[in-house]
Amino acid sequence: MPLELMKSPLKVCKIVGENVFSTVVEEDINVPDANPDLYKILAPSAVVVIKDCEVMTDKVMVNGQVLMNILYAADLEGKPMYSMDVSANFSQGIEIPGAKTKMRESVNAVVQLVDCRMLNSRKLNIRIIMDLNCRVEEISELELATDIRGLPDMQLLREPCKVKQIVGHNKDEYELSQELALPGDKPTIDKVLKADYKVVVKDEKLMDGKIEVSGVVGVSILYRALDELQSLDISEFEVPFTQYIEIPAAERDMECMTDSSLKECYLELGEDANGDKRVLNLFVVLKMNAKVYKDTEQDMIVDAYSPTNVVEIGKDMYKMHECVGKNRSNAVVKETLGIRHGDPEIEKVCCVNVLPVVNDVKLMDDRVAVEGMMECTAVYQSSYSAEPMYSITEQIPFRHYADIPGTKLGMHHGVKCSADHVMFSQINSEVMELRVVLSISVEIMKQTEKKLVNRLEEKDGVTVDYNKLPAVTVYMLQKGDTLWSIAKRYNTTVDALARLNNIENPSKVSPGMHVMVLKNIRMNQSAAQK
Repeated sequence: MPLELMKSPLKVCKIVGENVFSTVVEEDINVPDANPDLYKILAPSAVVVIKDCEVMTDKVMVNGQVLMNILYAADLEGKPMYSMDVSANFSQGIEIPGAKTKMRESVNAVVQLVDCRMLNSRKLNIRIIMDLNCRVEEISELELATDIRGLPDMQLLREPCKVKQIVGHNKDEYELSQELALPGDKPTIDKVLKADYKVVVKDEKLMDGKIEVSGVVGVSILYRALDELQSLDISEFEVPFTQYIEIPAAERDMECMTDSSLKECYLELGEDANGDKRVLNLFVVLKMNAKVYKDTEQDMIVDAYSPTNVVEIGKDMYKMHECVGKNRSNAVVKETLGIRHGDPEIEKVCCVNVLPVVNDVKLMDDRVAVEGMMECTAVYQSSYSAEPMYSITEQIPFRHYADIPGTKLGMHHGVKCSADHVMFSQINSEVMELRVVLSISVEIMKQTEKKLVNRLEEKDGVTVDYNKLPAVTVYMLQKGDTLWSIAKRYNTTVDALARLNNIENPSKVSPGMHVMVLKNIRMNQSAAQK
């Protein structure tokens, strides 16, 4: 009967490569004809949305769009606030050696800097520096050697293999539309100056065949009111959503990892039943990714030999990446912002832009430290008639700890950070209080290497000649020796050596021990097999 290697499939994930690519989007922008001239730029902001990605040979092509909003004081009487919304498309190739078509990619865009300057009263230059964090993964099937058939005396060394096996993965898009009504205590809208959108995942629940993802899309608008004073106001909305990501093999007791982001988002100003502009029609496209894991434990063959026949064993080293854990939590940052010497005093705070940037991620035992900086720009109405609209910018550090059991130094990590809620209040004419709720998501992966038996060959007609062996061999164990390695070297078995040398636990031997090997136990064992 020919030798046959029995195998069991195991679906695993391997991180092929990661790369952080910094790129600059720079545009000269003309003020729209309907807008008044520029007097002073108050607060530029930018959001990056990834439209689509394509994995190619050794690189990933990323197509996206930068959505920019510029709040400015107009060169009109009273220097009122106006705004401009501009978008710029970009396409960028990111080198990932080893990447191939049909592999999975994930790209996270992080705005690092937004810089804006006036060129003249009708033109400005805006410059956005952003990082594209790209990772390519390969989902593949390993084959674990579980048994060898064909020789009755084959000795098999087994080890338990514990991994988080990937059960399934999926990537999908979902549309969400909602009519938002302005609260009754808010003034009617004349013009929306700025809109901010956030996706906040509240819960993810594994079900049979799918994952239920629930959360809210947060919308915050700064607008000019339709009143005599053309006052500025803010209104915030939360639109709940529940979406299902289909993964047919998913079961309730498994583990999952999901990621949600905005692909498209916009508002249209509408009228209520009385003809007043108090309705906002929201349209959002959500991108959702998901992977489902299950803990798998199975004995695999890591070595094998025959005491009587010459069998060549082939082994290969395989790398895989396992999900250690994830943590999605909030960090609350409270700080005060004060005007500088020479700045006009605060009469009313209009809005605060917050741009959080993660500067450092430190992995510790069972814990991850995330450190970064928030650039906070506050726009306010001042008591100085020559500068009725003003802004100040400060950088505020933050630090957050995420508990993820199993985390060790040197593992792979992925971190996302966003400002989910920004609240502010005026303390006096010089100081305002700021409270920011940061949403910080951390994912930890570890690399595992396993040397797996994947082929074997029996040398026909080649057997061990016991007549050439010494009658007695006494071997002193060296560092790294096991009873298995000695038995394999001297063409016997672990059980035979243990009985002969009165070793109660074959797995507990140490350097310096003497092990006796007799010629007759090897010959007897060969005769018994025949």
